[in-house]
Amino acid sequence: MSNTKIQLRLPDDLKDAAMRQAAESGVSLNLFLATAVAARVGARAEAQRYFSARGSRTTPARAKALLMRLGSQDAPREDDLL
Repeated sequence: MSNTKIQLRLPDDLKDAAMRQAAESGVSLNLFLATAVAARVGARAEAQRYFSARGSRTTPARAKALLMRLGSQDAPREDDLL
């Protein structure tokens, strides 16, 4: 595995919070940030895998029929309008 250096611009308060949490965890800021990025990347990959698998089990017509059956025929609430 190779490493790549990047410059990261963070607001001071966010950097301070990250440094504090890294210190509380007993790890370097670099490891703390790398772990946070890895967790986010992994979560997104898992979500893509999950929804791809779910989506492959149906057809657009079946999905539309389900939405029509479950959807409310009532007008949207006033606080739910675009």
